[in-house]
Amino acid sequence: MGSHTRGPGEYVRPEGRILLDDYGRPDGEYYASGTYHHQASLVRLQAGQRIEAELVPEPYNPWDARAVAYDVDGRRAGYLPASAARMWHDVVRAWNAAGFALYVRAEVNVWEGGGDARFGLTVPKWDWATLLALAVTAGLRTDWEAAADGLTERQRLLMREDGGYTPDESVLKVLLRKREQYPMFRWGGKGDGGLGERMPFWYGYFVREDIREERDRLRFARSLKADLLRGFKDEVRRRKQQEREGTRLLRREHAEKALRLHGEGLPVRDIAAELGLTPKQAEGVLYRARKEAGAMLNRNEDLQNERRLAAAEALRHKRSGMARAQIARVMGRSVDSVKELLQDAVFYEDPGSLPERLDLARRCAELRGTGLVKNEVMKKLGVTGAKALRAFRDASFLESSTRVEQNEAVRVPG
Repeated sequence: MGSHTRGPGEYVRPEGRILLDDYGRPDGEYYASGTYHHQASLVRLQAGQRIEAELVPEPYNPWDARAVAYDVDGRRAGYLPASAARMWHDVVRAWNAAGFALYVRAEVNVWEGGGDARFGLTVPKWDWATLLALAVTAGLRTDWEAAADGLTERQRLLMREDGGYTPDESVLKVLLRKREQYPMFRWGGKGDGGLGERMPFWYGYFVREDIREERDRLRFARSLKADLLRGFKDEVRRRKQQEREGTRLLRREHAEKALRLHGEGLPVRDIAAELGLTPKQAEGVLYRARKEAGAMLNRNEDLQNERRLAAAEALRHKRSGMARAQIARVMGRSVDSVKELLQDAVFYEDPGSLPERLDLARRCAELRGTGLVKNEVMKKLGVTGAKALRAFRDASFLESSTRVEQNEAVRVPG
């Protein structure tokens, strides 16, 4: 490959200057290409000397239309490797057009070969993020969008067909014919191969970037849609749960009211009118209410029996001389729980020994007999919640004892 001689005015250094090292840190370094052919620019320097090298694009270089040279003090000293120059060429020209020359810090190196000292340049290797930021800031993305706007919808689709790597030649010919409208992008020479190889690097890259952004937007839209659907389903589920809860509460109210009215002697027809139901519906409510009440009664009786047995056990331990704390350890309960069990045991043995508690239990039983629900009974008792709950237990105990006595009386012959 021969050496390119720049024509007059081919490169005019802009007034502004940017030293890339002031804005980022290279992620490596490499040797500049072609320094062997530019020793005259380097021999006046010292090995290890730190210098500033200017990036100079050579769009009229007959051997590489996208070449980028390193100039030292206005004299060409080497080149970027061709693979890197293909990406950097348009970026450097865009910054030049904006009024800035680009520089990098380099170091002079020297090696011995065949008895002669040869000089070279160690230059920074910039990461992709830095190069992309330079390209976008210089306006290359905007210029590409302007070029793409001149394509038909079909041509844009063909451009994207394989991700912008080797677009259909019919589209590339259209872009090539319009290249004078977008001078920031440099096409490769005919010696570089087909139009796909000659196409400006940033054309293909921004096509891929557009595809990626659309994919991200679609992914975001799908995620948003999924979140909305999830939220909608959660809301529907919550409302259905509220409806089920409301229905359950209404059924419970109907059942409690139906039992109370039935206990007051009202016929099914009047109960149905009170509840806003048909007589057949009222019969169903009464049937289910009686069934549930019976199951609850059996469960309550089981709990009452367990309570009485525990109370009797606690009392036996006390009469054997054990303190409350010892009883609590033996029964696996708290001391306060043992205290309540002992009080219950006294009441269960002889209700008359605790007249105030007995009166409260009898009053509770009377109120329950009127058909009032539990909360209504507790309000009418006019005592603390704990005493009201104990009154319910005591009333159940009295009712159970009465049933037992009645059953015994029936079995004993007169």
